[in-house]
Amino acid sequence: MEQLLNLFDRPFVLSHTSVRGGEEKIGQTAALLENEGNLADEMKASKAKFAVVFIPEDVGVRANCGRPGASATWEPALKGICNLQDNYWLRGEDILLVGAVATDDLMEEAAKLREDTTEGLAALRELTSELDDRVRTVIGAIHKAGLFPIVIGGGHNNAYPLLAAYYDTHDGVLSAINLDPHADYRAMEGRHSGNGFRYAHEEGILDRYAILGLHEGYNSAEMMSLLRDDPDLRYVTFEDIEVRRIISFNQALVDSVDFVSEEQFGIELDLDSIPGVAVSAATPTGVSLEKARHFVYTCAKRETSKYLHICEGSAGLASDRQLTELSKVIACLVADGIKGKNESE
Repeated sequence: MEQLLNLFDRPFVLSHTSVRGGEEKIGQTAALLENEGNLADEMKASKAKFAVVFIPEDVGVRANCGRPGASATWEPALKGICNLQDNYWLRGEDILLVGAVATDDLMEEAAKLREDTTEGLAALRELTSELDDRVRTVIGAIHKAGLFPIVIGGGHNNAYPLLAAYYDTHDGVLSAINLDPHADYRAMEGRHSGNGFRYAHEEGILDRYAILGLHEGYNSAEMMSLLRDDPDLRYVTFEDIEVRRIISFNQALVDSVDFVSEEQFGIELDLDSIPGVAVSAATPTGVSLEKARHFVYTCAKRETSKYLHICEGSAGLASDRQLTELSKVIACLVADGIKGKNESE
């Protein structure tokens, strides 16, 4: 049987945790899986509420002609989460550190390919499709176990299998809200990080889709026409919020969440939206980290939220200082999602 996960044991998790006397950190107290077995049954037995999964890949980013580096983000992200304090606001017993989706073979194949050739690009898109299947299976098991998936990528290509996993395991279709400069609604030209929502919507596994903070200079006329013409899609541009200031961020957020949250929805946060964070498609202008954290908390607090996906961080492109910051940024966002969900209305 194809390996789906690389599980984390306690010594490995503790190697990413700075242990101090008189304190308990998430790396010391979080639940772990002892064996893969029947994933859903093993996860359910943990008694945790949240399942954290890492996807060490940048195949989807490269298949979209982007820069590699996202495959290395999982380890600093794990370190950041492990070093959060176990206290009144955040309890390790609620968190299952599942492990990392097995991607070594896909990454080895991708390393042989060049995205500047037609053949190489097609092969990278095929590998992205193979990755879809693995992520879809792992996240489906989390849903079957009744846990809330928190997924750290990797590229935004993984939005598609997250939406598909819910479709596979529930009698219903998810909507999605996405804090992102890019709509990721490109042509269905083979799977990559720029078209996951388009594939999902066209295939009937994504209902409503709201994009918050879309940058007007980074999305094509064809894509914007699709977003305007489909009543199930809506967006608020970054320029309308921060340049023209015709709507506040908070009002745009409330309107967008209201649009998707009548039914179940997934929370998507592309780290490209935050200036200064190490990402493949960096931007000097965007939303503050505080607004991004408020976005995650506000969305998670809605009772109908069903997963959190944080993606496009690129540790492979980070300086030492950026690497430390990336670790803490992701950890903050994960904690905000858990706190919001625990307070869900």
